[in-house]
Amino acid sequence: MSTVAEIEAAIEQLSPEEFRALKEWFVLRAESAAGGRMWMAEELAAAAQRMVDEADPVKAEALKEQILRGFYGDADA
Repeated sequence: MSTVAEIEAAIEQLSPEEFRALKEWFVLRAESAAGGRMWMAEELAAAAQRMVDEADPVKAEALKEQILRGFYGDADA
C-alpha cells in the first residue's frame, strides 16, 4: 500500500503523455461512477486536438465519441 506522498511523488515523475493518460483514466472512472459529467472547455479542446492529430481512424472515432459524452455529460452518448 502506498502513502499519499508516495503516489504524489510517482505522479510528478510521469511524462506529459503518461500524465494525460492517467488523467483520462480518472475522468473515465469519474464519468462511470457519476453517470457522466460535462467536461471543462480545456478538456474538450485537448481531446479535440488529439482527435485531429490521430492517424488511426478507429481511434479518432473513439475520441469523437468521448468528446460527445464530455460535451453533453451523458455516459450513454
